[in-house]
Amino acid sequence: MTFDVASVRVASESNIGVMMGGQFTPYTTNLRLSWTIDSLLNIAYGTNRFQLVGVPNWSTVFVIEAKSDSEADAKLAALPQDQQRAEQWHMLQALLEDRFKLKTHWETRQGDVYNLVVAKGGPKLGKEGSIPPPAQDLKIFGDKPVPVLRQKAYEGKPAWVAHGCSMDNWAALLSSMFGRPVADKTGLTGKYDFVLKYKGRWDSDRNDDDTDPTPPMDRALQEELGLKVEAAKGPVKVLVIDHIEKPSEN
Repeated sequence: MTFDVASVRVASESNIGVMMGGQFTPYTTNLRLSWTIDSLLNIAYGTNRFQLVGVPNWSTVFVIEAKSDSEADAKLAALPQDQQRAEQWHMLQALLEDRFKLKTHWETRQGDVYNLVVAKGGPKLGKEGSIPPPAQDLKIFGDKPVPVLRQKAYEGKPAWVAHGCSMDNWAALLSSMFGRPVADKTGLTGKYDFVLKYKGRWDSDRNDDDTDPTPPMDRALQEELGLKVEAAKGPVKVLVIDHIEKPSEN
């Protein structure tokens, strides 16, 4: 799929702080984004910032608005979620190639990674279905499935809530949280329900006078889920930017 119409412009400086963000409207081809080029690439290719090589040091925030027709929306909505996401990524990739003259290639390099392993004492994960989605979530998503992983407030704390989450999915999410690849080495092959409440990534992220008892992500993994990350060396898949230009506005 590709967009039928697309607009690319530069955000005005007075609105940048307010406008940063955006996404595809769920189950449609409608897109509105206001992001820097590295974030646009991450969205288009499903990467994290540590996977991008050769990204220009632009501070520009680009506003992209694009859509296809109702027939394309209906086709997209009928696909499984992973295929919907792949189609949406492809649409944004094609737009970047057209308007930004983007050329890329993939490489695999050795680098710093984390291994996700079971901590001493064993995992503390509920089996799939042990934490039913609340009525509010069921109402929000209607006839669509509740996301496998969702970030939300839980008992007043930032949390990741999982419904039927595999360890591969969880490791992929942790990669974005910890800023390097996380490989699933737990040996856990099932799907699980859990809630992870946390504040920040590491103890070092906290101010000395912070008395909040909520643990950072690394400790929360062990205390709440019985898992931990260990530093290691391993393959890192990177997206190399061979060529890119700032687009002319339309």
